[in-house]
Amino acid sequence: MKTTIRTVLPAAAAILLLALPAGGAESARLPVMAGQQAVASVNGEPVTVEDLFRQIGSLHSGVSEPAVKVQKPDPSALLQRIINARLIVQEARRIGLEQLPDVKDRVETYRLGLLKSGLIQKQMTDITAPDPARVDRIYRDATRQVRIDSLIFGKEEDAREFAATAGSGADFDAIAGGAIAAGKARGGQGAQLMKASELLPEIAGIIAAMKPGTVSGPVRLSDGFAVVKVFEVRYPEDAAARRRAEQAALQNRKDARLKEYQDSLKRRYAQVNRPVLDGLDYEAKEPGLAKLRGDDRILAQIKGDQPIRVRDLTGRVEGKFYHGVEEAIQRKRVNLELPLLFENLLMERLVLREAGRLKIENTDSFKSGLRERTDGLLFETFVTKVINPEIKLTEAEVRKYYDEHLDEYTNPEMMRIESLAFGRKEDAQAALARLRRGADLKWMRANADGQADPEKNDALLEFTGSLLTTATLPDRIREAVAGAAAGDVRLAGDAQGPFYVLAVRQVVAATPMPYEKAKSEVGGKVFERKRRAALDDWTARLRAASDIKVYAGESDLRRILGLKSTEGT
Repeated sequence: MKTTIRTVLPAAAAILLLALPAGGAESARLPVMAGQQAVASVNGEPVTVEDLFRQIGSLHSGVSEPAVKVQKPDPSALLQRIINARLIVQEARRIGLEQLPDVKDRVETYRLGLLKSGLIQKQMTDITAPDPARVDRIYRDATRQVRIDSLIFGKEEDAREFAATAGSGADFDAIAGGAIAAGKARGGQGAQLMKASELLPEIAGIIAAMKPGTVSGPVRLSDGFAVVKVFEVRYPEDAAARRRAEQAALQNRKDARLKEYQDSLKRRYAQVNRPVLDGLDYEAKEPGLAKLRGDDRILAQIKGDQPIRVRDLTGRVEGKFYHGVEEAIQRKRVNLELPLLFENLLMERLVLREAGRLKIENTDSFKSGLRERTDGLLFETFVTKVINPEIKLTEAEVRKYYDEHLDEYTNPEMMRIESLAFGRKEDAQAALARLRRGADLKWMRANADGQADPEKNDALLEFTGSLLTTATLPDRIREAVAGAAAGDVRLAGDAQGPFYVLAVRQVVAATPMPYEKAKSEVGGKVFERKRRAALDDWTARLRAASDIKVYAGESDLRRILGLKSTEGT
């Protein structure tokens, strides 16, 4: 299982892995700065205990399996990583990156997202379990199996007559045979067990309410009229399907609550001017996009806030189709998007209004969340706009890295292999000897004694002549065919079996990837190495010019993080 580990900052921040020695004496008492315990300070800005725990949490947040172990962090290295990142963020602010329009826009997006999530979280705190009845309905719909038979008629009257006869108790198979023989219908291949979810929607919708033994009326299909008889309905136990049903039902409750909450905000704060909204036509020649950009007509009054005007919606339209709103107008795509664009604009304004009433921006969770996202963005922007432009690659550097790491840019060895599997080594050795004397492998597969039964051994391997990368083969197979040439026959297996006779049909030798083909990937790696070095250099210079105080020593940090002391080990 692949394990993904994220840092508290975005991807660009992951390259900051400096672990300089922590200075300062160990202290049992940490200073309080800005109302929080500080483990360090960077130019007077505290690095808090909360910052430390947030970084620890980020190291575990990408682990997808509980069984996957994450290496315990080095507390001092962790603290230094935070300090180094803080220095870069402070420098980004000092040189004015926070004032860039694109940075401001993204920070505003973060702010709106946090306000919205804060409001939603307050509404969802009491929704902890799904509705059992809803779970059961979703589960039954997902697992329902039906044993059915059906006929398809060309004429509706023939289908209706057949359905009436079959529904009155007549033998379905018998009258189905008669309808088919008369050329009125096709199908009738006998009752078959099928998943209801795999049926045509028209059929699934009809039989959902049918009981075993009943016959449907004519169901219109694209190629005729179907009549279906349900013989049996099953609901097999499926633990995974039930878990999915529980998750879906829980989300249904949350979605319903969210819709109810949004409607309540509209009733409380908004008055929509439907005649103006419904009369908008961005695809008409008049009044035209230019006039709509300055249109001050009110689309919605917001209690305690500025109204939403046509020009505000026009801005959203142009933002949606920023690659070419004129082209979207010509293709008649804009008007279809208006309801959703207006709804999103309205909800943003209502969220801001309600969040202001509840003073969500004053909460610690909002402040720390926005700071975390903003710091990450500033770090990323500094790397993009300051570090990256400093880096220059030469052809010689890229070629040198390629030459020194040629083993990383080699097309792997591949083989075509066919196999026979045996339960006993003696039988495998006998087959090996016969194949080496010229016996045909297909004949051996049909006639050799002692072959293992794949139906009794799910783990049995089978090689059918496909081209395979030898490095990906199981160890015992890879070892057996190592150094083989086309035409060789090898034996593989361990003491417990099974034993495989492997006929090597083709060998494609490993070959170096041409430089021109690998150049782009190699250049990316060289660029990344130089970027790390440049960032290290920037950090070292910032550290030399900064006032950095560390209040927590190694033992303090381990105690704070709940880690065992390393003393005496």
